[in-house]
Amino acid sequence: MAAEGRRTARVVQERSISTRAELLDGAARVFSRLTYAEARLKDVADESGISAGSMYFHFGNKVDLAQAILQVQQERMTAALTEVLEQELTGLDALLAIADRLSQLIASDITVQAGIKLGLQPGTGLDADANGPYFEWIRITESLIRQGGEDGSIKPELDAAAAAEYVNVVFVGAQLLSEIEDTWASFPERFQRVRPHIVGFLSSQPRD
Repeated sequence: MAAEGRRTARVVQERSISTRAELLDGAARVFSRLTYAEARLKDVADESGISAGSMYFHFGNKVDLAQAILQVQQERMTAALTEVLEQELTGLDALLAIADRLSQLIASDITVQAGIKLGLQPGTGLDADANGPYFEWIRITESLIRQGGEDGSIKPELDAAAAAEYVNVVFVGAQLLSEIEDTWASFPERFQRVRPHIVGFLSSQPRD
């Protein structure tokens, strides 16, 4: 009986995890095509193929759902960052690898795209959740520029804080233009076009 109870509990838990994931996938599709104001919980339930009752069990309101999307977005972007930082790279190579990885992630992951869209919309009440990571990425960039100044890959005379802001302005600008043009599909290619200019600005040595 005890073993059967554990199996039942495991099945229920797995089903709950699966339902939550399906709801988040559906919410990502909804928030990627509708504004926060336009999106309704019914839209998410319909998109997910999940009953309204199950949806309300996992997410009590639209704010909870949007915050969950933002959380998943940041988890996936942080995972990309961690994957690069675990490698033994110079400050410059790590910075470029992170930018390459993020441009590919943003172009291909609809949940990440939905999180970005939510973060750019005024009046959602999600400003603290959405805007903070942009400034955190500037701090991470600054840290890598300082690392590059120490390991010789980046010009040591650069003002690390100003250079970090410049790099992020270029990256976010390319991101925005790609969103306007084709919903981020061109972002990796667009970033590759501006990448040599970032390298020229930062690198302590000439590169091909």
